[in-house]
Amino acid sequence: MPIPTAEDLRRRAALDAPTVRENLLPAVTGPQVADDTLVLRVLDLALRIGEVQLATGAGAAAAHDTMLAIASAYGLPTCDVDIAFSTITMCCHRGVEAGPVTTMRNVRYRTQDYTRLATVDALIKDIVDTDNPVSSSEALTRLSAAVAANHPYPRWVAGLSRSVFASAVAVLIGGGFGVALAAFVLTGVVWGLARVLGRNGVPMFFQQVLGGALVTTTALVLASSGILLDSPALVVATGLIVLLSGLSLVGLVQDAITGFPLTAAGRAVEVVLASAGLLVGVVVSIKVIGEIGGDAVFSLAQALPNLTPQPDLPSLVAAAAAGVFFALSAYAPPLSLPVAGAAGALAWALYAYGFGTVGLGQVIASAAAAAALGLIAMLMPARAQMPPLVLVIAGITPLLPGLLLYRGFSQIATVGDPGNVQLSNGSLTSGAVTILLALTVSLGIAAGVSFGEQIGWPVSRLWRRPTTAAPRRQRPRIF
Repeated sequence: MPIPTAEDLRRRAALDAPTVRENLLPAVTGPQVADDTLVLRVLDLALRIGEVQLATGAGAAAAHDTMLAIASAYGLPTCDVDIAFSTITMCCHRGVEAGPVTTMRNVRYRTQDYTRLATVDALIKDIVDTDNPVSSSEALTRLSAAVAANHPYPRWVAGLSRSVFASAVAVLIGGGFGVALAAFVLTGVVWGLARVLGRNGVPMFFQQVLGGALVTTTALVLASSGILLDSPALVVATGLIVLLSGLSLVGLVQDAITGFPLTAAGRAVEVVLASAGLLVGVVVSIKVIGEIGGDAVFSLAQALPNLTPQPDLPSLVAAAAAGVFFALSAYAPPLSLPVAGAAGALAWALYAYGFGTVGLGQVIASAAAAAALGLIAMLMPARAQMPPLVLVIAGITPLLPGLLLYRGFSQIATVGDPGNVQLSNGSLTSGAVTILLALTVSLGIAAGVSFGEQIGWPVSRLWRRPTTAAPRRQRPRIF
């Protein structure tokens, strides 16, 4: 008879649990007690895999389930995992005949490297989805090779792809050739600046301040000099979307929903600080340029286009290009790029149809499009060899409310005008409400993805159950 896992035992106990009970794992005695060498090797493997998942944007629930599944695959069913944003702790209980073994790792970096995530996911499948998992020593060797491997293409390709992604987003939100060109150049400059600052240990907050200030200042100067014929708001909005694309909004909402409030709080602080950095950079730039250029620049900064997204062919092509080049900039596997492009086009079509045609509003339309992506990502066949996170992030990134966020920032920038105190107070209120609306849209997108995941996960398990080689172990969440 197979040894029940910790989750199986907890589930059985919860069926008829008293009001107050001890949350204890069962004692393991006799020949089932694992030796120290096996326990340490398996815990180290599970912790390292969980670290890679969290560092590349996966939710805490995915890392938690994966680590328990790996431990169970190697004969350690009674383990506990605790994830606290930057630390992962795992304990193996060995009953009354041997002491528990506890170890911990820190998640010291956050990155977007979907090729590495796909490689690690393939390793997880070879451990969990088979009756005879690869040996723990072989798994550690493959994991080390995956972490130390070079990117599938040069770094300059990723930087160039991020710039092309910005141009596609500029076209998507209504910009012309000038806006697309300005977004292309500015994104390249900001990307290079962020790399230099990151290597020198500059915190993310100041990187966001400098990025927002550089984009806003350049856009206003180009527009006031007559070089940029379109609204500078489109350039700044594109820059804000690019700068926000690296934040783990989806992971934040997933962790909050799936019972990891401490990790969700840590992600929330990270997102808020990064957004506050953009606020400081944009508002200070508008203030400084406005002092130099006068009321004309302030009027230019306040001139915001009111665009309704359309599911027409040019927009769908731009959305597909945005999905492809964002995935490419995040080192996604080459075979996943067409899927990322299709995700971008599908998300935009659903969003534009719901927002412009049906009239659902920006919050509901964007959340519904994200939910559809989350559902599709979870129902993708396992043979696709692509982490669902690639499809989801590539699809929802163009939906981020960059233009709405800039509207709120520009309204706050008029606060403090000594000539009109009433206007200043109104601008502060309007700006705060607009930023809150932009935050609601962002959280709605992330919640939509999580909703689609919650529906798609049980369905995908039912689909895959007849073909699963090891029915005693359940495939962990990979999203």
